[in-house]
Amino acid sequence: MATERNSIYHLFTKFFSNTSFVAEEDHRMIGFLLGFISQDNPKEAYIHLLCVHPRFRGYGIASKLLKEFIENVKRKNIRRISLITKPINKRAISFYKKHGFKDYKGPETKKIGDVNVFKGYNGEGEDMVLFEKFVK
Repeated sequence: MATERNSIYHLFTKFFSNTSFVAEEDHRMIGFLLGFISQDNPKEAYIHLLCVHPRFRGYGIASKLLKEFIENVKRKNIRRISLITKPINKRAISFYKKHGFKDYKGPETKKIGDVNVFKGYNGEGEDMVLFEKFVK
């Protein structure tokens, strides 16, 4: 029986294949980026998930997947890319900042450490950092 978590990957590969990318070695998946373009605002794209197998981290795979996604959506005239991550995910926060993403600051956010956090973004107790990058 498929779980919702497993079925969402199938949805991305079926319906968002031009904005989702896979890194392989010896015909095995070692990383992936799942993204899509907003149906409500076709000038915006969203990164749902970017993962690299722990054995392959540190080789620039995530950066290459992100670069491919950004170049792809820029060709589609996208102007804003956004994503969320948990405030405890220091690796992701550092990675996205290194790649020019800014943590959104607004009346809904509170500064925690060096990052702006939406309290209750995904419901009670589900605080998140909203990153955005404006592309030209």
